[in-house]
Amino acid sequence: MAALAVRNLSKSYGGVRALTDLSFSVAAGEMVAMIGPNGAGKTTCFNLLNGQLAPDSGEALLDGVSLLARAPHAVARLGVGRTFQVAATFGSMTAIENVQTALLSAAQETYRFWRPAAARHRERAMALLDQVGMRDAALRSSRELAYGDSKRLELAIALANEPRLLLIDEPTAGMAPRERNELIALVKRLVIERKISVLFTEHSMDVVFAFADRIIVMARGRLIADGDAKSIRENPRVQEVYFGTGKAFEPKPRSAP
Repeated sequence: MAALAVRNLSKSYGGVRALTDLSFSVAAGEMVAMIGPNGAGKTTCFNLLNGQLAPDSGEALLDGVSLLARAPHAVARLGVGRTFQVAATFGSMTAIENVQTALLSAAQETYRFWRPAAARHRERAMALLDQVGMRDAALRSSRELAYGDSKRLELAIALANEPRLLLIDEPTAGMAPRERNELIALVKRLVIERKISVLFTEHSMDVVFAFADRIIVMARGRLIADGDAKSIRENPRVQEVYFGTGKAFEPKPRSAP
């Protein structure tokens, strides 16, 4: 049964069609990659699901409840978490304070300014940092964190709301191969342990083919393929429209030891 069901979603900017009748689903505990060239409509799709944009037509349901025509904070309360290509954290706060702030928001406690916040949800925040491998950096300012650690912190922040659906935008952009694999392996483990549905965009085909349960391919706002890694590799339409010659599917030669 689909946790996320997207049906005939369409969006235009003036005379430009960003999405046209987009339909797909993501099951509970499934990790789905959405790939496509720049301008394919991936970010528009995420912004519609996240409440940052309103669609022209179509619907998007999370466990049968519509996500559309709601503000981002209302979408988050329905169980949708999101990370961005550029990590969104408060640079003036420590790692644990960032997570505590997210927990306060999830508990709708941010209006209680007269209560000291330093000790609020501290144990839960530390547990989330521990889950993403950031416990030792809990007291470090987030502006001092390495890029990969900032992405881990952002993941902990997204998990604070106990999401049923996690939208992850370019999680490994700018990372070295080892960092990429470690971060996506972490997300995959959380998917399995928490039964979270994950929809992620990614340009690294190594990451996509190694970790995605299913792959959605988009081009010019339309869905052109939906299947497992093998079917996507062998799809002539995908190779023509997205990869050109298909060389992106060929295994990379190993470097000399």
